[in-house]
Amino acid sequence: MVKFKKIVVSALMVIVWFVMFAMLIPMKSGRGQFVTVFICLTINGVLAAYYSCLDRRPATFREWLKM
Repeated sequence: MVKFKKIVVSALMVIVWFVMFAMLIPMKSGRGQFVTVFICLTINGVLAAYYSCLDRRPATFREWLKM
């Protein structure tokens, strides 16, 4: 089950990148581009943190940093 979750999370991360670039290409507003990049990087950051916790569930944030 963990392997399936890793595949799904990886696919979601790739989809977020494609959506980000699809939105950035036609966008003319600099502020809109900045916000789009910020939101997509935040979503990818959350997905990456979840991906790193799939195998081992750390009890605290310090344990997660030590992994």
